[in-house]
Amino acid sequence: MADVREQRIYCAEQIVVPDELPNILKHYSKAVIKENPANVISFSAQYFRELLDQQKSKARDHIEKPDSHH
Repeated sequence: MADVREQRIYCAEQIVVPDELPNILKHYSKAVIKENPANVISFSAQYFRELLDQQKSKARDHIEKPDSHH
């Protein structure tokens, strides 16, 4: 059977929402409302670039400074 992501969507049960998506969209929506940018697309591109950079930085920090609990 094909992966659900490769199939056409015919019903809500076929939609898989990643666990982190609602929180990401909530914070993004708040940022757009707060900043009220003239160009929402440019603002969005920058917002998600910065979010990605933060994620990469956290991953690097985790690799460089492993948890002392292990």
